[in-house]
Amino acid sequence: MSSQLVCVDLLYTGEAVLEDACIRVSGGRVERVFTRGLRGISGLDLRGRRSLAIPGVIDLHVHLRGLRLSYKEDEESGTAAAASGCVTLVADMPNTQPPLRTTEALREKLSSLKAKARVDYTVYAGVPRSYGDAVEMASMGIAGFKIYPEDLVHAGRVQDVLEAAEEAGLLVVLHPEVPELFAGPDYGWLRRVSRPCHAESAAVDLLQQIARACGCRPRIHITHASCPETVVLSKRRGFTVDATPHHLFLSEEEAGGGPSAGWAKVNPPLRGLREKSLLAQLVVEGLVDAVASDHAPHSPWEKWIHPAAAPPGFPWLEWWPGFVAARLLGSMGIGGLARLVSQAPAGILGLEGRCLWEGCPATASILQLERTRVYHKGYSKALYTPALGMESFDCAATMIRGRIVYTAWDGMLGGVYGVLATGDIH
Repeated sequence: MSSQLVCVDLLYTGEAVLEDACIRVSGGRVERVFTRGLRGISGLDLRGRRSLAIPGVIDLHVHLRGLRLSYKEDEESGTAAAASGCVTLVADMPNTQPPLRTTEALREKLSSLKAKARVDYTVYAGVPRSYGDAVEMASMGIAGFKIYPEDLVHAGRVQDVLEAAEEAGLLVVLHPEVPELFAGPDYGWLRRVSRPCHAESAAVDLLQQIARACGCRPRIHITHASCPETVVLSKRRGFTVDATPHHLFLSEEEAGGGPSAGWAKVNPPLRGLREKSLLAQLVVEGLVDAVASDHAPHSPWEKWIHPAAAPPGFPWLEWWPGFVAARLLGSMGIGGLARLVSQAPAGILGLEGRCLWEGCPATASILQLERTRVYHKGYSKALYTPALGMESFDCAATMIRGRIVYTAWDGMLGGVYGVLATGDIH
């Protein structure tokens, strides 16, 4: 197989930052790394553009929709949006239509991803009705199971999932909220009051109690923690935890009011300035294991209605790695950023370590470290975001297993290239 060169201003190998560096790629892996002086190459040369290459970004939490929700987003548009944002692997959530709570629905979803995905992917299954179903689903190449707030009232089914996940070595992901602790109806405003932080913490404790009752010890991951106390409690319980760009860098005061309040509606809700600041501090201190987008697209008409009726969630895949880098690179450095968006997510999923040194998979996210502003790139079907117009870095190029699948000037290159990333770990 022929080799190619990719050159950047800064290359993070997984251990060190190299300046004026080139990698030679062959057979989907890094064959050799060169530093300084290599000129006149035939390949992708991004030097002089303030380019930074890090091991490929992994998004632990996305909603690609598809199936009967393809009018919101589908596997092709969502993974193309991911490639345009420098995301190389997405982990898709099971609240589709039909929900991925049966082997039939899961098989249909995997088939659709195989036919359409532009980046690598994996899937979480929902909580099925029986232990036998959970065992069968665990054998289908999934990353793990997702437990939603409404599942926590069915302790027996949750125990089935915990046991099946432990036996298969899979992840269990929790959306941490207990609906019984919500303070009144959702009027669309001040949602951080109606869905308080203690409802998050209670869900973390409840799942631990269910696990203790069955003697189960699977790997448990708490996703989109919106409150600092949720992070601290999760770490005390021995769980991994992620936070989203919107909970880290947006607040309800800043984005949750006015006629576009429906745009910023999300579950868990945006918090106040205090919670946002403390959560970001926990990221810098290393208590948050990963950043994940919770990309949750809807059609524009669904988000333009009254916020009490608008569905929760908004799109992130076209921008979030650059958006996060623009805000954390100064305080965490390149290594800290790569840990949050690439290396730690790989470990959480149980995948091969992310690196860009000789012998490593040639999967890279190449950011351009020049400030621009968030705009709609045209890949995602969702045309709105509360981050519109905010400062961000952009994605210069995305490489997956040695193939350049996106550049900022040529757009998407080639067709379907994604594979089921967790298919080999079972």
